Amino acid sequence: MPDPDAVRRLLEGEIDPSEIEGDPNLYAMAERIYGSEALEEMGVMGPQIGAVPEKAVIGAITDDVSLPDFIPNIPDMKDISLRGGRRRRWLVFTTGLLGIASTAFNMVVGMGEALCSVGVANMKEICNDDFGQTKVVWTEGYTFDKLHNIDTWVRPMTEPLLGDVLLLAFFSMLAIFGILVKKK
Repeated sequence: MPDPDAVRRLLEGEIDPSEIEGDPNLYAMAERIYGSEALEEMGVMGPQIGAVPEKAVIGAITDDVSLPDFIPNIPDMKDISLRGGRRRRWLVFTTGLLGIASTAFNMVVGMGEALCSVGVANMKEICNDDFGQTKVVWTEGYTFDKLHNIDTWVRPMTEPLLGDVLLLAFFSMLAIFGILVKKK
């Protein structure tokens, strides 16, 4: 450990360069504080590093030496499965919540309104305000080709509401299942 008085003088910048050269700890501090370039300009040379000691030659283990058996410490995997169960529950809950939101949005505003506003849909029957048929009937428009059929689109809050109510019930049960059911 360097002398506290020498450290104080180093921090104040009043230390003699020969003191820094003689103490490897002071040199390391000075190098961190001022940088190696500033020390070189002052004429301070780094401490000499001694020769690397030779490594000992280690031979093969003889038969009279016995080594202990290696028994690894393997933790229980129970904690990992609990985290996966929690993620699964949140995934089921989120799926139910998003299903409720999209079904309610389709019933009240209509998916066609959202598709027209972002530029995905360009059918005049959907995007024109004169027609106003923006609600998709899920039982009619379950493929990409059927979404382009005019019979798939109706006015919001009109028939068939039974399919929408069933979808709301299904997604509500899914969300409740995600909240309440815990994996044992």
